[in-house]
Order: sequence, then structure tokens, then C-alpha cells
Amino acid sequence: MGRFFKLLLFVVLVASVNLVSAQRIVLNEHQIQRKIIAEKLSGAIQIQTVSSVNDADYNKEGFLNLHLYLAEAFPLVQKKLRKEVINEYSLLYTWQGTKSALKPLLLSAHMDVVPVEEASGGEWQEKPYHGSIKDGYVWGRGTLDDKYRVIAILQAVERLLSEGYQPERTIYLAFGHDEEIGGENGAGKISEVLEKRNIKLEAVFDEGLAVVEDVIPGVKQQLALVGTAAKGTLNFKLTVKGEGGHSSAPPKDSPIEILSRAIIRLQENPFKSRMTTTTLETVEAMAEIMGGKQQFAVRHYWLFKGKILKMLAQDQATDALIRTKMTPTILQAGQKDNVMPRVASATFNVRILNGEDDKSVMRHIRKAISDDRVQVEMYGDYTPPSPVTVTNTWIYGALQNSIKDVFPKARVVPALFPGGTDAKHYTNLTTNIFRFAPQVVNREIAQLVHNVNERIAIDVFATCIQFYEVLIQNTCGVDPDTLLADTDLDDLFEPEDTEG
Repeated sequence: MGRFFKLLLFVVLVASVNLVSAQRIVLNEHQIQRKIIAEKLSGAIQIQTVSSVNDADYNKEGFLNLHLYLAEAFPLVQKKLRKEVINEYSLLYTWQGTKSALKPLLLSAHMDVVPVEEASGGEWQEKPYHGSIKDGYVWGRGTLDDKYRVIAILQAVERLLSEGYQPERTIYLAFGHDEEIGGENGAGKISEVLEKRNIKLEAVFDEGLAVVEDVIPGVKQQLALVGTAAKGTLNFKLTVKGEGGHSSAPPKDSPIEILSRAIIRLQENPFKSRMTTTTLETVEAMAEIMGGKQQFAVRHYWLFKGKILKMLAQDQATDALIRTKMTPTILQAGQKDNVMPRVASATFNVRILNGEDDKSVMRHIRKAISDDRVQVEMYGDYTPPSPVTVTNTWIYGALQNSIKDVFPKARVVPALFPGGTDAKHYTNLTTNIFRFAPQVVNREIAQLVHNVNERIAIDVFATCIQFYEVLIQNTCGVDPDTLLADTDLDDLFEPEDTEG
């Protein structure tokens, strides 16, 4: 072998070794980053911040410990952003932008979690507050709702700060402490603070819908569902009173029996199905993907309205989009097996479709029950259905492009969010409210929210962080007035890929 070929072989071998070494460095760096973010989320899960309607201090120690933890876990955020504690337990961070003329942006998430039912304790594969890191997941209460987004947003900001990024638009990070019980004292108070300062926001980005796959029947392509409207909510209680007595000589109709029939009547008389403009937009997008008869039917919606609504009503996921839904959540009656209860009650939670209100809901309930022996009363706070956010704006276009950057296979579609979030407290500050959770979910994952074995894949969590980095840069590093002056409005919205 000639000297030249020996030299060439040596160069190739060195290059190969260097390439393998570089790949190992990249792999190790990736593993290190995964470990860091997983441990940060795990640490937050281990601090119990359960919403409480009975504790006047809102589990004070847990929230204050979480405040200290976040300060240690995100030192650049702590150093470079202004932090305020609102109403003792909620947090508001301000990242000052370089252009004061631009309206600020608000990223909302909540630090509180729902309690773990005692009956479910033995079903958890990993203890709900241990923050276990196992099998590629972080386990525990808050990994899907909503501590993961608190950590993801802070980690995204921490990374951008480490890279020297400076937003043109001021950014608020708003983390409430009582979203799971209405948010009045958390996000509600943050909103009051901003309103007193005469702050008007460009947009609010909060938790909500997600990138779904195999959730909507007949749709195989991923859909990134952006909540541009949300259902309202109220609670009502049914109460039946009786004479009590010994169970050996029961009356013809006991309070439990009367209450049971009332519950059955409500289940047999659901609210009528109805298509809102938001859901029609969602259905139109789905039909384009499904093609064929579905596409033809939607394009001639008023002709096939009944069939379309009937089709949507057949599935749990889509039925929630076309009607007000009510479900019993608490039953109370009796204390001893041989004593007739004097009182039996049932609490229902109602999610109200846009176009209805508390009065129309209560009328429907009383008419369906049609029994004077059943006392019907609304209690607690009533939240009306939200205003609808329009999508022909530059800010929606920026959100759309951010989603497509991170989830290139997904088609971005406006949709109705069937739940309620802290976003409702910011409608006085902006008309642009978007409810979106940056992760891919299927039916199995969706069932884990508020359920046993709540967990998030570390890779999914890493993608969440990436999304918020992209979103911040796409919305806070651009002056929309300049953008609109230099660009045709239609160019802001890239055409969607309609292939299924």
C-alpha cells in the first residue's frame, strides 16, 4: 500500500473516530438535558399544592415551598425577571420587552392540583406525590394538569435567557394557585392587578386542547386543536327530604328513591344538540381530511344538519362539542344501614354550550325533573360561556406557525374547549385567548388527567419546552405593525396540508 493511501486511510479512521465521539457527545448532552428537565418537574410534583375549598390558607406551606423551589430551579428567571407574589400564593413574573409600544403577552398556567381520592390510592403504580422518574415518564399528580406547563414555560424562558434572548414585547408569566376551584383568588387577582395598571394584552395563552391522534372517529391525521372558545360552567344540587324512620317499615317513596328517579330523568332528557360556529369550523376541517361523503355533507351542512349532529353525538369526544353536558359528581344520603335517611342529595356539574346561560340551564333541569318534591338550587360561582376568539389575526397566525414548527404533521384547527381554565379571568384584558396544551395525546393519555397514574413522557415534556421557546420568539420578537406593513395579510397564514 502506497504512502498516499496509508495517509488517506489514517485520515478516514480519524474522521470516523471523531464522528463517533461527536455523536456520543451529542447523545450524552441529550441524555443530560432529559435528566435535568425530568428532575425539575419531579421536584415540583413532590411539593403538594392541592386546591382546597375548606382550608382558608389554601395549603399555605405547599405553595410557599413551591415558590422557593422555583426560585432555585430557575436562577436566571429569578435574577432577570421581576417577580411578584399576588394574594399570598400566586406568582406573576414580568419579562420587560424592548418596545413599550407593543402590547404585552401573557402565558398562564396553574400551580395547584386536584386531590387524590382515597379509594384510588392502591391503584397508583407510582405514588402520586413522589415524582417518580421511571420507564421514560415522570409520574404523579400535576404531570398533565398543570405543573408540567409551569415548569415547561419557566424552562423555556430560562434557556432563552441563557442564550441572551431579549423580547421586543413584554411577557407576563402568570401562575395561579386555585384554578381547580375556580381561580377567583389566583388568576382573578392577577387580572385585577394588571387592570389597575391599565395593562391591555395582545393575547393570553393558557392550558386547553392538544394535538390529538386517534381521538376523533374517522380522522387519522393529527389535529392540533386550539381552543378559541370555552364552555361555561355551573353547579346545581338536588335535595329531597323525608320523614326518616326504621328501614323495616319504609315509606312508599324514600328520599333516595325520589332522588334516583330525578337523576334518571335528567339522563334521559339531555340538552339538545346544536352546532356552534366554532365547532362547525372544526367539523369543516375534519371533513376536508376525511373527504368523500363527509366533505360533501359538511359543505351542504344545512341540508345534512340532522345527520351530522347525530354522527357527532355517537362519540364521547365529539358529543361534548355539540351540547350542554351535565353529570352527577357527588351523592350524599344516609349514615346507617337500617335507618332511613331524612335527606338525600346529588350535586351536578354542568358545562354550558355557547348560546345558553344559567337561566336556560336551570329551566331545562326543572322541566326534566318535573317533581316538586325535589328541591333544585344552583350554588357556587357561575361562569358563562366564553367569547369566541377570531382567527384572522396575526397573533393566531404566529401561534399556528409555532405549532406547525414543533408538530409538523398536525393540522391546526380552531375548536371549542369543553372545560374551564384560568383564561376566563383575562377576558377583560384581551380578546385573543388561546387554550392549547403543546403535546400529542390519544384517548388513553387523555383519560389520565385527574385520574390514577397521571404521568407524562419525558420526550413529550421536552417538546412542550421547545414549543414555548418557539412561541415566545414568534410572538415577542416581531412588531406586527411592521409585519403587516411589509406583508400581504394572506401570506401570514400558510395553506394547510389537506392530505389525510
